[in-house]
Amino acid sequence: MDTIQQERKFSRGHKDKYISLRDIYTNVRRELRINTKWSRRKKKYRTKQISYTVFYSIVKRFLEILIRDLTERFELVHLPEKLGYLYLDKKEHRRPFHIRVDIKESDKLGKIVKYKVPILDDFYYKLVWKRPKNFSRCKIMPLAKFKTQINKLKK
Repeated sequence: MDTIQQERKFSRGHKDKYISLRDIYTNVRRELRINTKWSRRKKKYRTKQISYTVFYSIVKRFLEILIRDLTERFELVHLPEKLGYLYLDKKEHRRPFHIRVDIKESDKLGKIVKYKVPILDDFYYKLVWKRPKNFSRCKIMPLAKFKTQINKLKK
């Protein structure tokens, strides 16, 4: 294997593939408005643009509720705006070991170093998102909080 292929395997270019919450906010901030005060003259509510901190807190709270419903209550969670639904699926392992790449050793030796690590559990949980066809390229990346909640389930 030449060095170009090794660099591709070790590259951490996944950060460029995903859209950050800040970028989502900048794209939709003009459309995100809340009603503030009733205007008698115009006979409708005045609207106000929400800040990034409010937007972030809303999204964070939504994800906390989503994680709680999936991991603690094992509920089927329907997402808004016809985005489909989520659930946790308990699956059995198909092989007796994982293959791990030791990055530090690989950097030292200049070639990929792999280890076989035994699987200690008989099953694992997988997040399943049943989504419409027009969202087929979208993915839900398990958050660190979500992973810790799933790991608590196994104990």
